[in-house]
Amino acid sequence: MNQPNTQQLRSLRLSALARDHSAVADIKASISDGPDNLVKELMETHGWPAHEALCAVQQLQEQALQDTAEQAAA
Repeated sequence: MNQPNTQQLRSLRLSALARDHSAVADIKASISDGPDNLVKELMETHGWPAHEALCAVQQLQEQALQDTAEQAAA
């Protein structure tokens, strides 16, 4: 069996914490739902085509991950 990597272990730890603390669970859910809600807002309220909304949100997520990685490396 493969050993989980550090990222997987952190994710499991966060999930366990979210089970025990409703505030953590609420924040985790809002972060998880955020991209979907943003795509929905762009499409329904601002009239963006689905593919453009998805691409824009994906670009934002990639930039956020890159910024987080750079902060962790510093």
